[in-house]
Amino acid sequence: MKKETIITAIVFFAAGCLAGYVGAEYKASNSQQAAAVPERAVDGPNSTEPGATQAESLPKGHPPIDDAAMVKVLEDEAAQKPKDPVPALKLADYLYDRQQFEQAVEWYQKVVVLDPKNVNAHTDLGTSYFNTGRPREALREFRSSLEINPDHEQTLFNSIVVNLEGTHDLGAAEQAWDRLHALSPNYPGLDRLKQSLDAARGSASGIPSSK
Repeated sequence: MKKETIITAIVFFAAGCLAGYVGAEYKASNSQQAAAVPERAVDGPNSTEPGATQAESLPKGHPPIDDAAMVKVLEDEAAQKPKDPVPALKLADYLYDRQQFEQAVEWYQKVVVLDPKNVNAHTDLGTSYFNTGRPREALREFRSSLEINPDHEQTLFNSIVVNLEGTHDLGAAEQAWDRLHALSPNYPGLDRLKQSLDAARGSASGIPSSK
């Protein structure tokens, strides 16, 4: 998968608030691209950090796009090719990038049925579930991603966040952190996740975390 979107990685650990990668364009993907790096990381359900705005995602001087009209175009394309996962993925990504997560879930679900080995679609479906307050369903999709590619770094990163912030399973979060650290010790945001894990461990044991 090409990483050609405008991506901002911001991880907030105050009050359990997280904001992550938000792409400004949709990607084209197929099963041969399933092991590539995805474009999205989990956003906390209570995140106040907005995604990339339409104005930010368009070239300077470009007229604004009517979202409803674009969605209709993409829906028509998906309807014309019901067995092709690519149009459905375009629509799912477009909806995700506009934070229409419930609708994005519906289309990512179609993609993983049509292309069950697409690790990126499973991961993006998981992030959509998390952004609609369904962490256990998110982790289910991340497990599917890791069955396809056990070394998929973005999925491991997302697993840390959802286990930490969603299900509060610190043991699972630490296992995912250890795995990602072994693969990519300089992965963006990994050190801050470690700090959050340590703080959560301290709180769980009744020991104040050190600053």
